[in-house]
Amino acid sequence: MNRRTYLAAATSAAGLGLAGCADLPALDEDAENGDDSSPPASDPAADLPDVAGTVDDFEDLEAWAVAGGTLTADPDRAAVGSQSARLTVGETEQMARLTRTFADPRDLTDVVPGVAVAADELVVPWLRLVDDEGAAIEYRRGIVGDLPLERYNFGVSETDPAFDAASVRKVSLRLWTTEGDRRTVWFDDLHFTPRPETGQVMIQFDDAHVTDYTEALPRLESYDYPATTFVNSGYIGGGDVGGDSRLTVDQLRELRDAGWCVANHAKNHPKLPELDADEQETQIRAGKEWLVERGFEDGADYFAYPFGQYDATSIELVDEYHSIGFGGGPPAQGYTTNTKLASRIGNPSADRVRTALEHTVERRGITGLFFHRLEGDHLEAFETMIEMIREYESKGKLEVILPRDLEERFLF
Repeated sequence: MNRRTYLAAATSAAGLGLAGCADLPALDEDAENGDDSSPPASDPAADLPDVAGTVDDFEDLEAWAVAGGTLTADPDRAAVGSQSARLTVGETEQMARLTRTFADPRDLTDVVPGVAVAADELVVPWLRLVDDEGAAIEYRRGIVGDLPLERYNFGVSETDPAFDAASVRKVSLRLWTTEGDRRTVWFDDLHFTPRPETGQVMIQFDDAHVTDYTEALPRLESYDYPATTFVNSGYIGGGDVGGDSRLTVDQLRELRDAGWCVANHAKNHPKLPELDADEQETQIRAGKEWLVERGFEDGADYFAYPFGQYDATSIELVDEYHSIGFGGGPPAQGYTTNTKLASRIGNPSADRVRTALEHTVERRGITGLFFHRLEGDHLEAFETMIEMIREYESKGKLEVILPRDLEERFLF
């Protein structure tokens, strides 16, 4: 019995493991993707788009045109099939691009692109779709170095208003480096994940600041919007930590009773990659146990990485003890494909809030927004978010959800 199974049995708060995606019908008729698979377990009755699933397993690298960098097959590292595509960008190249052109335009209206990625160091690959007229939409995702090769959700970064998702002709993967740097990136499992019928937004808070209770709760209660607070159990008690007042257990219970999710942010907010494996496990496990022991078992299945930092050990432990771990990533994503590193945007400015929610509604995506202490500019951005959510929600274009909704309805 592994540690996560033991904890679940001991506390009656079992979590779910990494939810993947069965290989669904592919974009290209000649791709081998096991078309007899059933829909994902997160919503068995869902009528998913035919194009959802793997579109390219990088078994045939000649299907990709290469500009800059060197592309080779790596049979020792694969997410699907027998190999991945290893792209090396030299010190003088600074940019590399892989492009695949479809024989016929593809209708990608109901899906969002993603890809499995691994890198030797931190990189931010761009995934770009180009329509039949040359208009494009760009998606990005930051990838931490030295992690396993696995799927990531990509979020919208730039979009041409003229872009037509119903007639996509090309898909490209781009990578930029600074002069003098050399980067190696592995790509595999180019796929499309479904998008929801309407935009979905998660409202989240970190670090157990008392402003969750004094500022956020009354504003959200006015519209019956739920939120999630990721708390550090070592901070709870109402005293000052670093000069800031923190939540009490009674206040957390009031938040829970108001429909909030009270979730795990580790015991003492450490930088997890700076700890050894045993110390990381203690921080992650202790935070969950504290929640379960005090009646917050529903939220104890969810985790947010302190400082947004993690390494391979961190994500393995979070997956072992939790259903979903939240990292970082741009807005308007499709169904979550990697529950170890679900996406959210931290401390967005008011302008960033506007752009993120506009993309979420226009592209029918899923976006998480989280805040720390609500004061000054952060409070202004939070109020801007509430106003925009209210406007879109009243028109049926946006829904406020919790991590449990993400787990039950939007995993792929």
